[in-house]
Amino acid sequence: MADVNGLVLVEGRPGSGRTAIAEDLARWLAGEQVAVGHRSEGQADHPVDVDHVVVLDTAQLLALAAESAQTSRALLGAAEQHGEAWVVRPASEAALPEPLRERVREVASHARVPAELTASLVADAWARFGANGPRGVHVWESVLLGSADVTLVCRLVDAVRAHRPAVVYLDDDREVGSSRQGRRRELDLVVLAGLDVPTLVVPVGDGRRDDHTAAVRDFVADHLGLAGRGDSQQVA
Repeated sequence: MADVNGLVLVEGRPGSGRTAIAEDLARWLAGEQVAVGHRSEGQADHPVDVDHVVVLDTAQLLALAAESAQTSRALLGAAEQHGEAWVVRPASEAALPEPLRERVREVASHARVPAELTASLVADAWARFGANGPRGVHVWESVLLGSADVTLVCRLVDAVRAHRPAVVYLDDDREVGSSRQGRRRELDLVVLAGLDVPTLVVPVGDGRRDDHTAAVRDFVADHLGLAGRGDSQQVA
C-alpha cells in the first residue's frame, strides 16, 4: 500500500451525487493501492458526526444513576462530562446493557440540546480526530458544511490540518432563486470562499456524471501527490 495521508471532504446539497462520488473515489483510491476509508453521512461510528452522541444534563444523569447502584456504575463509567452536560458516545453506549441504553435514549429525547453545545461537541470531535486519527486517506460525506458559521467551519478545518484536508463541493446550480436549497447553496459557497484549503467546486447541474467523476479523481490525485493517476483511469 502507498503511504499517503489525506482527508477528502465531499460536500453538496441533497441530490447532488455526494454518495456516488465518494464511493467512486474510495474504490478508485483502493485500486491505486492507497489505504482509504469511506465514511457516509450519519454513520454511527463516524469520528466527527455527533448525531449519534447522547447528551444528558446533570439532573437527568443523576436521576438515572439514582435508579440503582448497577445503573449508577454503568452510566457514570460511560458518560463523559462536557461543560455542564454529559455525553455518552456510541462506543460507550454500545457497552451498556440494552434496557439501560433504551432508558438513556428515552430520557435524552426529552431534552433540547443548545446550539452552542452542539457546536462545541462538533469542534471537540474534529480536534480529537486531528490529534489521534489514523494515517491513510479518509473520504467523508457531508460533515463539514452543517453550519453556515464561517468561523466554526474554519476552526474544524484547522483542527485536522495534519491530515491534509481538501474539499470537493458538488454544486447543483439548478438550486437557485428563493428556494430553501438555493439559499443554503449560496451560504455554502460563501463559507467555501473563506476556507484556506484546496477546494474543487464541480457544477453538476448538467448531469455529465462521468466528467464530474474524472474531475474529482484528477483533483484528488493532484492533492495527494498521485501525479498522473487521476487522468490515467477511465471512468467505468
